[in-house]
Amino acid sequence: MNLYKVVLPVTLLLTACSGEPAATPPAGTDLAAGSAGFQAFAELASLDPRKPVPLQPIMAWHQKQDMQEHLVAIQRIIGALGREDWDAVSHASELIGSSPKTQQMCQHMGAGADGFTALALDFHRRADAIGEAARERDTGSVLQATSHTLEACTGCHSTFRQEVVDSDTWQQRTGSGQEPIMNPGVQ
Repeated sequence: MNLYKVVLPVTLLLTACSGEPAATPPAGTDLAAGSAGFQAFAELASLDPRKPVPLQPIMAWHQKQDMQEHLVAIQRIIGALGREDWDAVSHASELIGSSPKTQQMCQHMGAGADGFTALALDFHRRADAIGEAARERDTGSVLQATSHTLEACTGCHSTFRQEVVDSDTWQQRTGSGQEPIMNPGVQ
């Protein structure tokens, strides 16, 4: 699949209600400015009241991959809990737990959105409790910690949304002269 066909619609959708001019798709695409597809994306974006998290395209893609990996970790936790495989519960919780690398990544990703980093770090700290409960072999505590972790997910997703921006805009909004830091495999 052509990555441009995936990133472009997301970029258009997320920039439309940012107050910034939306990116103009290349001529000949089905999302050319003025097309029904472009207008639909812009209208949908205008309805989204959540706070934007400005991200460059590669950062947005990386963040989406991380979110998918977080869901897989939760799925593994629940499946392992059902089998009472405490080591697997603990290992899966480590995939979403806190670490210096996740702290750095959350700070970098949230540099342009007040409050985002705090919510992201809170998610990872809550996930640490899942592993602690697994080491105690306490089903109820694992479920409670998992629920508490998922509350952080839903809270963040109901408050924030991605806004894909170009490099200059990202650097301007974050006060950063850095390019995106991408560490594949960091949860």
